[in-house]
Amino acid sequence: MKLTGVLRNINSRPAGSPTILTTTHEDDDDDHYAVRRSSRSASMSTNRLVARRHMSGSKQSLKADHSPERGNSPWIRKFSLRRSLKHRTKSSESLASKEQLPFKKSMFGATLDEVMDLQKESHPNHHLPWVLTLLAEKVVLYGGYSTEGIFRVPGDIDKVCSLKVSLDNGEHVAEFPTTDAPVCASLLKEWLRELYDPAICHDTYQKCLDNCENAAYCSTIVSELPDINRLVVTFVIKFLQGFLAEETIKKTKMTADNLAMVFAPNLLRCPSTDLQVAMDNSKWEMTFVRTLINNLDTSYMDGVV
Repeated sequence: MKLTGVLRNINSRPAGSPTILTTTHEDDDDDHYAVRRSSRSASMSTNRLVARRHMSGSKQSLKADHSPERGNSPWIRKFSLRRSLKHRTKSSESLASKEQLPFKKSMFGATLDEVMDLQKESHPNHHLPWVLTLLAEKVVLYGGYSTEGIFRVPGDIDKVCSLKVSLDNGEHVAEFPTTDAPVCASLLKEWLRELYDPAICHDTYQKCLDNCENAAYCSTIVSELPDINRLVVTFVIKFLQGFLAEETIKKTKMTADNLAMVFAPNLLRCPSTDLQVAMDNSKWEMTFVRTLINNLDTSYMDGVV
C-alpha cells in the first residue's frame, strides 16, 4: 500500500503558508510525485517573490541616495564651489610663476647675428657660432672619418633631440651627452637647416645656380657674403674637405658628390614655393656646393674659431 497526496488550494493561499495535504490509500505513484513537484514549485515561487521585493527596495534606496534633492543639497554645492575656487587659485599661481621666468632664446632657428649675440658673454673670443665648431669637432672625435654613410645616414632621432636640448641648456659642459658621430652630424645639419636665414644669402641664390660650375666665380660669391655668413660657409666647406682623403672615402663611402648632395639643402634655400621649381634647382644647388668642396681655398680658416 502507498500514500498519495493531493494539493488543495495551494495557489489561493498566502505566500509562505504551509501546504495542506490529504492522503488516501491508492496505488498511484504519479499522484505522489505530482504533489512533491507542486510543493517545490510553490516554494521556488515564494523565494522569487521575496527576492524581487528585496531588489525593488534596493533600487528605490539607490535612487533616493542619488536623487536631485540630495545632489543639490547646500553641503554638496558648498563643497563643489570650494574645490573649484581652490583649483582656480592654484592654476593662477602656477601661471603667474611661469610668467616671471626669464625667456631663454635658442641657438637653433635664429639668425647668425642673433646667435653671435647670444654667445657674447659665454664665448667672447669666438668668431664662429660655438655650437657649429663644437659639433664639427665631436663628429671627428667620435670617429666620423671612419663611419660609413656619415652625414647621409641619420642619427637616432631621440638622441639628436636630447643633444639639442642639452646644448641649448648648457648641460654639455660637464659631460657631453653622446659619443655617437652620426648624432652629432645630424644635429650639425639641423642647425644649418634651421637658421632663420640661410648661410648663403637669398640675394645670391640665383647667381650660385647660374655659375655653379665656375670655380672662380663660386669663390667670389662666398667672399662677398656678410662676414659671419662667409666665415660659416667657409668653415663648413673646410670641414667637409677633411673627408676627401682617399682612405677616408673608402671607409665612409662619402665622395664630394655625396657630401654636396647632403649639404646643399642646408646651405642654400630655394625662395620659390613651387615644389617642381625646388626639385629642378636641387641639381644645380648640389653642383654649386660640390664646386666649393673641390675648389674653395679655405686655408685662411686655420685656427679660426
